[in-house]
Amino acid sequence: MWHPPLVRTEYQLVFQFPERAFPTRDEIVAFEDRLRASLPRTCEVDGFDVGSGTVNFFVYTSAPASAHRAFREHLGTRAIERHLRIAYRDVDGETFTNLWPRRDPRPFRFAYPPSEDPFARGAMRVIPKRSPRKSRTA
Repeated sequence: MWHPPLVRTEYQLVFQFPERAFPTRDEIVAFEDRLRASLPRTCEVDGFDVGSGTVNFFVYTSAPASAHRAFREHLGTRAIERHLRIAYRDVDGETFTNLWPRRDPRPFRFAYPPSEDPFARGAMRVIPKRSPRKSRTA
């Protein structure tokens, strides 16, 4: 059952991993504890969800970009970030805004059909390497 967060929040931030990243429930719980310890007090870790090929960790915050920076500073490594998607939405909203990977045009969902698995081999090829160049005018 959902309970309102204890801290003043405007956004739901979701850290999403492929289910295979955590072979056991104990590893999921241990990561949740590390996530809670790495984030500022303005964030409330509200548990996790496992299923449909993903593990989602839910965080309520008023500053999703700051929470993302704190995560990267304390827990972000190439091995972790390679298998991670981070997005946020208004607490009452439906549409997510992607934070990680940067420039990811793919829609964020809690679960994906097999044909749209964002963690499948080659799935990240759709993410542009850099932002589009702005045209120069003379």
